[in-house]
Amino acid sequence: MPASDITARARIRDTAIEQIARKGYGVSMRVIAEAAGVSLGLINHHFGSKVGLRTACDDHVLETIRNVKSETVRGGAAATLAALGRMSEYANLTAYCLRAISTGGEVARRFVDHFVADSRTWMAQGVADGTLRPSVDEEARIRMMTLQGFGGMQLYLAQRMGEADVELAPDQINALLEDYLGEYGLVTLELYSFGLFATSDIFDAFLQAGPNPGAATTEEH
Repeated sequence: MPASDITARARIRDTAIEQIARKGYGVSMRVIAEAAGVSLGLINHHFGSKVGLRTACDDHVLETIRNVKSETVRGGAAATLAALGRMSEYANLTAYCLRAISTGGEVARRFVDHFVADSRTWMAQGVADGTLRPSVDEEARIRMMTLQGFGGMQLYLAQRMGEADVELAPDQINALLEDYLGEYGLVTLELYSFGLFATSDIFDAFLQAGPNPGAATTEEH
């Protein structure tokens, strides 16, 4: 493929990601074409259809987030703080994920499953090196954290944005995410770092009631 074709394909894809982040997952091909300064025919030439374009965008967003997360996890606390300081660089990617998940169905399932699969790797690594506590049900913990993380952001943005597909300018996307982090970042880290209950009484009682007979005891946990 000629370099000019590669450049055009990447430009269309990146424009589509920005437009979906700003306007919602249902944004039209015509709007994307106008924003990219290309014809609908050129989009179809590179991606075949709207589904093909969305798939290319999905793949690029998920791969980019996977790489950023991998670098952050390997770098520990310092890398995490550095990534938070560069949050504006990832605002469109985060908004894109939230827009995709809000559509529900197979699209949402694909995104959630992707983040769950990614989390398995770094959670297992954290448990192995002692930076994370083991869980009585690791798979359920990973999926619950993924659902809670995106669910909390979805509800927050829904309260602030109103309609699901309201258009947002790039600076508005970044401001909303910064506000969310400012309001809930510290207490989220507190909850994950120290927990909520001062004793294990409720956990022990729930465990003894038998909802998960194969789970480890508190001492093993």
